[in-house]
Amino acid sequence: MDEKTDKTSDPEWLRNLPLRAEEIGFSPDQMIACKACDKPNGPNRASCLYCGARIEGASSERLDVRELEGWEKGLNVIAGGLTNSNVRTAAEKLAGFMVTDPETINTILGSGARVPVARVEFADQAAAITKMLSEFGAECVTIPDEDMLLSGAPIRLRAIDFNGDSILLTPFGGGDPTVLPREDLSLIVSCTVFKERREAVERTKRRSTTTVSETQLSTDEPILDLYTRRDPVGWRIPISGFDFSSLGADKSLLALENMSKLLSRLCNFSPDARMVDDYVSVRSLLEYCWPSEHRKDKSGPKSFGFPRKNLSSVFSSDNLLQVTKYSRLQWYLL
Repeated sequence: MDEKTDKTSDPEWLRNLPLRAEEIGFSPDQMIACKACDKPNGPNRASCLYCGARIEGASSERLDVRELEGWEKGLNVIAGGLTNSNVRTAAEKLAGFMVTDPETINTILGSGARVPVARVEFADQAAAITKMLSEFGAECVTIPDEDMLLSGAPIRLRAIDFNGDSILLTPFGGGDPTVLPREDLSLIVSCTVFKERREAVERTKRRSTTTVSETQLSTDEPILDLYTRRDPVGWRIPISGFDFSSLGADKSLLALENMSKLLSRLCNFSPDARMVDDYVSVRSLLEYCWPSEHRKDKSGPKSFGFPRKNLSSVFSSDNLLQVTKYSRLQWYLL
């Protein structure tokens, strides 16, 4: 073929080639300007990419749900009451709506437990999720983080004394004891706090890191939270530092046995109080919205053999915040 008639020999032909076979983004006409910062956003976004403000007029086909940090205040959507025939369909639709893993949602909804299925930033997101799940017969409630955490954990107790139709709650570290009548004890929540600490000594050489030594410590401590129907703060009985003298002759040398005996005595003292002890069985479901806290800290150089110095890192994790949220959730579900 004559080179002069070959269009590929013309440099203009190469310059006019499209960069891609089809457009993969949104055209300027489809973009929606944020009213707060006036920057353009895609029509599939529910909040501004730049300032985080809500976008009016965005598509309702999906929710722009981002994963919130532990310190951020969110809204927790608790779902339950779905029949087995509706679980899979509801999970797939909600997962597509939130752009998340359908198997995780299916596991949560199929468990039958009243645990959070979503933790979102805005009230209209929670309302949209509630409306969608309600179409499949789910019973939903939205609880803000601020209501569940309040000012912190329940009041720590040092001792409990049983006095006929009431119990005397003595707080840890001083303070006036509280007299709690039998009929006022409405909720007993049994949970377990899991803590793990791992220290690793690492040596860095030629851009490679080698673990020289490693120590690991893990503990699990049962706790009991007590609530009245009027007060969501509650009281907490820890296994460490608690005086089990109220058990009298039933007191054991083992703190774990004493905790179990105290729980039985509290249940017998107030048989009308609701007892919740399923935390361990639903813990894996709670990790989706309320993950355990993980931290990594550098503890500085450490000598390990002459004349080397190595860096030590401490990895720790605990589920204390998760336990507090789950405990308070039970009060809201009374």
